[in-house]
Amino acid sequence: MSVGTYSLAREGDKLLSPHFRVREFACRDGADLVKIDTDLVELLERIRTAACGAVTVNSGYRTASYNQKVGGARASQHLLGRAADIQVSGASPLLVGQIAEYYLGGHGGIGVYQTFTHVDTRTARARWDQRSGREVAVSGWPGWRPKEETIMDNIPSAYAEEAVAWAVENGLLQGNEAGNLMLSQPVTRQQLAAVLYRFAKLEGET
Repeated sequence: MSVGTYSLAREGDKLLSPHFRVREFACRDGADLVKIDTDLVELLERIRTAACGAVTVNSGYRTASYNQKVGGARASQHLLGRAADIQVSGASPLLVGQIAEYYLGGHGGIGVYQTFTHVDTRTARARWDQRSGREVAVSGWPGWRPKEETIMDNIPSAYAEEAVAWAVENGLLQGNEAGNLMLSQPVTRQQLAAVLYRFAKLEGET
């Protein structure tokens, strides 16, 4: 993790990576100083490639006064140049969060909102859902992997073949729109509840 400092006036058009310039991370109050973490830029490039869409940085670096003005957290990662609120063309905030989850793994912050996704490169790990208008802590945002790694997600291990076939046949285990069962993905509590509900309905029909 390396945070660089830049001058918006002198270096605003400087390329940080193939698709991002310094000015995109500048504070919206017009401050000349811009702080940007190189790991954050790398993450945004990865998200851009994975989602196949342009990334718009709604909010990058923030000065303390601007952060207070917009109601940001007192210890916001935006103050350090390690956070970005982004929108990705053709991708929902949830999908962006899932992609970020894959690349951040055991660290960083990911917050999914109604119209954008917050990502940051903190050393600790934080995940939250604010689509309802209030912040709710979540365990993570699983559900996405690069295409070359999801090809095998429909093939169960030998010990689970019979169980998976039964679960699919009875509608307990359902894939996504692409038909991917994502067998190697961790199960969230919501997904577990859905499976138990389907099982209860199945029992009631027999």
